[in-house]
Amino acid sequence: MPAISLNNYLSTNVIQQAITAQDKAINMIADKGSCVIVGRAADYVLRNRKDVVRVFIHAPKDYRVKKVMEMYGDMEAEGKKSIARSDAARGAYYKSISGHEWGDPHQYELSVDSSIGPEKTAELICSYIERK
Repeated sequence: MPAISLNNYLSTNVIQQAITAQDKAINMIADKGSCVIVGRAADYVLRNRKDVVRVFIHAPKDYRVKKVMEMYGDMEAEGKKSIARSDAARGAYYKSISGHEWGDPHQYELSVDSSIGPEKTAELICSYIERK
């Protein structure tokens, strides 16, 4: 879906109501105590809280393509297209919610390259949070 179409879709009244409900749900979850919220622009939704650690997890494109190929059995070209579509959708969604660029390192306290592996990624994030 082209970015302009996605932006039009995200601006519809029904979608805006869903986003508002999602924001309320994210805040309710955060109100209950420690939690991990992945995606949904939660870093932006919770931006005014002092007890939030914003982490951006990324990886080089070739690593991501390899993982998509392994997980879904895609050929390389399909994997690249899938990642491009997913990144465009994430970027448009984040921009529509926050007005910021998705993945901008200035929006996060920690940015982690997950190509180090899931265990090391988790260890690094936990270590950062423990020291904070």
